[in-house]
Amino acid sequence: MSNREDLLEIARLIRRLETKTDTASISILSHENRDEIARALSEGLGGNAAVQTSSGEYANHLAIVKMGGNKYTIAQDWREVYISEINYCPCRIPPGSHGLLVYHIDYPGVIYDVSRILADNQINISKLNVSREQKGKNALLVSITDEEISAEVAAAIEALPQITKVFSLK
Repeated sequence: MSNREDLLEIARLIRRLETKTDTASISILSHENRDEIARALSEGLGGNAAVQTSSGEYANHLAIVKMGGNKYTIAQDWREVYISEINYCPCRIPPGSHGLLVYHIDYPGVIYDVSRILADNQINISKLNVSREQKGKNALLVSITDEEISAEVAAAIEALPQITKVFSLK
């Protein structure tokens, strides 16, 4: 059974990341607790999301939230509920995480550049994932950290060449 508070927190994070909240839709993938999952996600997104259910049952996927042109897959395993994918990028973002989403144009050294700024600010990375559409194209770096990311650190990372947008998870 999914945790309502975790689903609410994940939906609130998605709503904070997106500027166009009026286009939200939720596809429930889970066979069990569909109504509970739909209610929690809809409430966390602001209550105006269109909800549909899938005919199939998925192993650990609970739902897909589409909002602002992006797709967020929400999953659950024996430990927790988490965002498992953003668009084409696999990741693991549990509720309450500190960290960053760094949208950029793929280039050699992005991991070094972002990690250096975090290290210079005494911020420890606990998980890191980088995915791209293809070499030299749109990419996403997801960094889960032990410490909260200040606005100044996020701005320093966003000032790097080829970085298009940085979002702090908290």
